[in-house]
Amino acid sequence: MTNITSVVLLGTGNVGTHLAKALTESGIEIRQIYSRSQENAEEVALPKNIQAISDFKEADTSADLWLISVSDDAIPEIAGSLPDFNGIVAHTAGSIPLEVLSRFKKSGVFYPFQTLSKERKIDYNDVPFLIEGSDEETTQKLLRLAGILSAKISRADSSLRATLHIAAVLSCNFVNHLYSLSADLLESGGLSFKYLTPLIKETTQKILYMSPREAQTGPAIRNDREVMEKHLKRLENNPSLREIYRLISDDILKYHKQE
Repeated sequence: MTNITSVVLLGTGNVGTHLAKALTESGIEIRQIYSRSQENAEEVALPKNIQAISDFKEADTSADLWLISVSDDAIPEIAGSLPDFNGIVAHTAGSIPLEVLSRFKKSGVFYPFQTLSKERKIDYNDVPFLIEGSDEETTQKLLRLAGILSAKISRADSSLRATLHIAAVLSCNFVNHLYSLSADLLESGGLSFKYLTPLIKETTQKILYMSPREAQTGPAIRNDREVMEKHLKRLENNPSLREIYRLISDDILKYHKQE
């Protein structure tokens, strides 16, 4: 069973850009990088002396792996548009099932379970990679490829990844949106978001050694109606944020009533 040593990377977004760098630095040959925009493909590919392409028909069919790393809703279209290929075709999405690649004999999922932004450096050795393959040989090849990048690799079928992806949206994307709303609120009062930095750091550190349920604080868990009503009144001129505050406070109350 040969290892995966050559890759065609389809996509130049956050995940694709990170994987291009990580795989190249780990000794994996990336033969081509695809984007619908030739300019975007060249931006990622040329600094690494990789061929940039903007047409699927140019994809190297002698590579071991075609790795689709585009937005989730674009994966089915790309999977249906790719030419026939005898190697492995995999995607990097948590919420998209393996079945979307069923037209290929060898298919898989190569999912880095981390929030990635192009401008941020990542220690890949600490990034969980969740792997699924259409057969055991494909699974093993993808596991070994992930093992080159990270010490945290595991199998995860489509159902498990879907659950993990929802949890990630709640704990990462939703929380970050609340940070954005908090920043806007502070800015409207002439204050800096940096005031919240120590609070955010401590909250994050706490859940590393105690459960999120145990770490919960604030007026909602105390059922401090007086404080919450004051907050709601102060948010009367911001009905959207007022409703978010009310909904989350009500849910905290309901959640902790179970205890």
